[in-house]
Amino acid sequence: MGVNCIMVDFFGTYGGHICGIGGFLAAIAALLYARARVAEFERSVLDLDWQQVSELSLDVAKLKKAAQKWQNNENANVKVSQKDLIERALAERLIQQSGTVQPIRKMEM
Repeated sequence: MGVNCIMVDFFGTYGGHICGIGGFLAAIAALLYARARVAEFERSVLDLDWQQVSELSLDVAKLKKAAQKWQNNENANVKVSQKDLIERALAERLIQQSGTVQPIRKMEM
């Protein structure tokens, strides 16, 4: 009963306090790390021209719109060309199955 009982009593009594202190120290470390990162960011944007940033963001938006439009046009062209290929393949298959193909004659009534 001696050593095991003392260990259980110690961790049972003080284990929560030890974990709490460890969590508190981890939170303080995370806070200091975040503050250092924010300070580094503030130093990096201190002399930034915000007018240029807004113009660049507008340029990026225009480029995204142009790229999307181009992609839509490309997808439409691919879809049309695939449709043409399917129609040609179907026509060739019908020609091969029927053997001879005779042109359609106009008949007057």
